[in-house]
Amino acid sequence: MADPQTERLPNGLTTVVIPVPGSHRVLLTLMVRAGSRDEAPAESGVAHVVEHMLFRGNARYPDADALNRAFEQAGAFEDAHTGVESTEIEMVAHPDRVEHALACLAELVHTPAFPEFEKERQIILDEIQYDYNEDGALTNLSSLASALLWPGHPLGQSVIGTRQSVERLTRETVARFHALRYRPERMVLGMAGAVTAERGFALLRRSLGGWNGAGPAADAPAAAAPPASQGPRLRLVADRDNQFGLQVSFPGPGYNAPEAVALAVLGRLLDDGPLSRIQRIVREERALVYGISAGYAAYRDAGQFDVATAVQPALLEPLLVTLMELLAGFRDQGPTADELELAKQRYRFDLEFSRDSLGAQIERHVWPLLYGHVLTEAEERARMEAVGVADLQQLARTLFSPQRLHLVLVGPVAGATERMIERAVARL
Repeated sequence: MADPQTERLPNGLTTVVIPVPGSHRVLLTLMVRAGSRDEAPAESGVAHVVEHMLFRGNARYPDADALNRAFEQAGAFEDAHTGVESTEIEMVAHPDRVEHALACLAELVHTPAFPEFEKERQIILDEIQYDYNEDGALTNLSSLASALLWPGHPLGQSVIGTRQSVERLTRETVARFHALRYRPERMVLGMAGAVTAERGFALLRRSLGGWNGAGPAADAPAAAAPPASQGPRLRLVADRDNQFGLQVSFPGPGYNAPEAVALAVLGRLLDDGPLSRIQRIVREERALVYGISAGYAAYRDAGQFDVATAVQPALLEPLLVTLMELLAGFRDQGPTADELELAKQRYRFDLEFSRDSLGAQIERHVWPLLYGHVLTEAEERARMEAVGVADLQQLARTLFSPQRLHLVLVGPVAGATERMIERAVARL
């Protein structure tokens, strides 16, 4: 792989080209500083609606069929995702059809016509319904945990919005959000694969260099992350299911924090293969759940460590006790030297494996330019190697405190459930 190169076009669009000799495709990824964090509460879900509407048609391709036919001519498929802080649009193109793929992408984000708005609204309302049960209660663990961690702040809003907020949105509101935020100076476009830097930048200048956006040049920045609410805080949601959904969350620093790599090591120690502590104890040794996941999700100035699983009602108490004791033990004693070396070895392997993934290279060299700075593989490895047992124990002492605990439980809640949870939480 050749070294990535970056060029900022005169209109403010940041572009990155990553030549990968031997690849037979070109991955195009456009990242936009537009997410649920940019929304007013009354317009919750508008960023996600904009992302959907981009694929309904534009000035050149008036409907979804014409747009999809154009994508097919590039040998490309398209994907899109709205998150808390950004929206990502991805295409994979044949090396001979990159210019056509860029033209399609340019029309997609530059000239949306927002046709068939009501039809797309109904699709999104159906998507929202998956987060609720038959009684109308929100049961999505991630959304419930975010609201518990960041009450009254956009970080606590669901990316998809609520039924009420999406029903209130107008086509004009959606178009205004697009005009304010889909501007070249708020975007980064990455190109990785079978392309040279010279050809890639020439195509990018020709396809995207003349666009200056449709709206005013500035808008209010997203609100800074507030201090996380003080715990322990519990949220129990009754649901007529035969299992409980459980998420335990602890707030922490953002992805620009000095300890970001140490947090990644901590995540691997707790959940990265069958020898990591949570998998080994909770699943392999005690057989309390079929599957369980843990990891750190970070924003630019805040983050959260989450553990999520589903569990049979009869095993809820032993699971909670095991989790609290496991996290407390890690906090109070830290990892063993053997655990740390195993986690670092997996980390080293994954750093090398990522060289074969176009998506991983985009994630490393493109995405950080939205809000942070690029950390090269060598820099990340050096920081990882410098993390010691004492560093991780100190980080765990800060992170896994009872005051930071936020717990969401969805399922067949009974009268004694909350008292049982409080007893288990006391072991942290």
